[in-house]
Amino acid sequence: MKVDRIAEPWGSRTPYGPGESWPTRVDSYLADGLTEADVDRWVQSATILHSNGDGLDIAVKNDRIVGVRGRAVDRVNHGRLGPKDLFGWQANNSPDRLTRPLIRRNGELVETDWDTAMDAVAGRCKELLEEQGPSAISFYTTGQLFLEEYYTLGLIAHGGIGTNHVDGNTRLCTATAAAALKETFACDGQPGSYTDIDSADVIAVYGHNMAETQTVLWTRILDRLAGPNPPQVICVDPRLTPVAKAATVHFAPRPGTNVMLMNALLHEIIGNGWIDREYIDAHTVGFDELEKQVKAYTPELAAEVCDVPAQQIREAARILGSAQRLLSTVLQGFYQSHQATAAAVQVNNINLIRGLLGKPGCGILQMNGQPTAENTRECGADGDLPAFRNWSNDSHIQDLARVWNVDPMEIPHYSPPTHAMQMFRYAEEGSIRFMYVTATNPAVSLPELERIRAILAQERLFLVVQDIFLSETAQLADVVLPAATWEEKTGTFTNVDRTVHLSEKAVEPPGDARSDLDILIDFAHRLGLKDKDGAPLVKWSDAEGAFEGWKECSRGRPCDYTGLSYDKLRGGSGIQWPCNDEHPDGTERIYADGQFWAQPEYCESYAATWSPARRSRRPSTRR
Repeated sequence: MKVDRIAEPWGSRTPYGPGESWPTRVDSYLADGLTEADVDRWVQSATILHSNGDGLDIAVKNDRIVGVRGRAVDRVNHGRLGPKDLFGWQANNSPDRLTRPLIRRNGELVETDWDTAMDAVAGRCKELLEEQGPSAISFYTTGQLFLEEYYTLGLIAHGGIGTNHVDGNTRLCTATAAAALKETFACDGQPGSYTDIDSADVIAVYGHNMAETQTVLWTRILDRLAGPNPPQVICVDPRLTPVAKAATVHFAPRPGTNVMLMNALLHEIIGNGWIDREYIDAHTVGFDELEKQVKAYTPELAAEVCDVPAQQIREAARILGSAQRLLSTVLQGFYQSHQATAAAVQVNNINLIRGLLGKPGCGILQMNGQPTAENTRECGADGDLPAFRNWSNDSHIQDLARVWNVDPMEIPHYSPPTHAMQMFRYAEEGSIRFMYVTATNPAVSLPELERIRAILAQERLFLVVQDIFLSETAQLADVVLPAATWEEKTGTFTNVDRTVHLSEKAVEPPGDARSDLDILIDFAHRLGLKDKDGAPLVKWSDAEGAFEGWKECSRGRPCDYTGLSYDKLRGGSGIQWPCNDEHPDGTERIYADGQFWAQPEYCESYAATWSPARRSRRPSTRR
């Protein structure tokens, strides 16, 4: 009997045991009663509708998308698809899609041609650069573009215009993930792998309703739970979610008390000696300070503050403290709560003091809320510098300038990147006069909406919106640029466990819509951005060229892509970075044998490990 994948989003069970490979189950959906024999062609892709990155093939008939099927060979999903994968592509055919550029005339948005729209955008940008300089220009982007588009945007903003005002809506979610990883490991990059589910004997899920946010990943856990020797599950969530119902221990703490709960768990783990002292001494700093800090956080104190039973804290600590293979995952319940980064760092610390990193079943996944948020951070589209370079390390600036062939002083590195809310504050005050918004809707998603909408509606702010629908933000814009969506363009993107997928163009975008990459390249050329030899700053004209440019930028950095290519990504599975001469088939998990990226000359952030301004209260990696 066919399973209703809306009522049963995880599909049927394929049980398996620890150390075994997750069995294959190929899910598919074709519209209008079609069969696979009716399909004209299948086009390789992966889902960009949620952050799991499930490999899929797109069914095309008469140059229209008519369905999808899972890719059995893909390491992420082994053929499975979630409800968004199966049905979300139908939005491509929406009659509400933007199909022509719009420009504001006499207070109204009217249709125009691309030359008129792009001349208006580039012309206003050049005027402001001459009048006020780079600080008048800002970019607010998304977690839903391709790697090639993020890198091109980062190059334009940092290497061409020279603005520090670049951030994304990932500020609302995965900024915490990045901050926590930098604080603990001095570098972004997820330590774990989805395959850790296959071996873990304990899976701890913190503020993460995986059953609904990443249905295929939860399917993997359900199949482990249905098999022999299932893992124990710890769940921290105030709600009784499907994850909570399946958990061995479910904490439902008062909102805002996550740090107290984590401190109590660490208190118990350390107090009972459930730590790997040899690993701590060899690979971390700050443990003595951590031990001192959590000493006062007894289960009884946490029980009173968090409104959870003290015995439950002890039981969960015992499970975490006795785990041989521990996988920890974190998402919005921690990221969008009080002391978000501190809570996420304490999750890192449990794995660190237990020495459970870099081995099968042992990992940390500070999850993304959006599908390509990992690329936003890698490529410099969230304000950070590309390839996890350190903005406060002059040698990193010089190296990036070499890659881009620009003067190092043209790359802004005089202060930390401007975060989103500060950008809107500058726009409110009038120093930012140009804002380029890509594939996001701040008029709906940001806090203080009345204020944000008033800022976006200012006459003195030139607002550009690049999107596939006429969103609330686009309705306030001076120019609206119609973009292609994921099945209508080619590019790569990277999921939470560093798996890089190639998504090939399946159909043409509607009307005059263009890919985000084509629009950004056009923008760069109209601005006349050059390198120091007078050649075009953006040297590629298509997605594969942009990917090759990114590879060179990533060379020798933690997120090294130099061993990847479009040809290598075609036909098979996604591949995890770092992928280079040393790791030609990719790297399943990082930080094996206590080898970290925390050396001061290499790390992305001095953070707690090396900061001369303060001492850490948390253990961090030291080499």
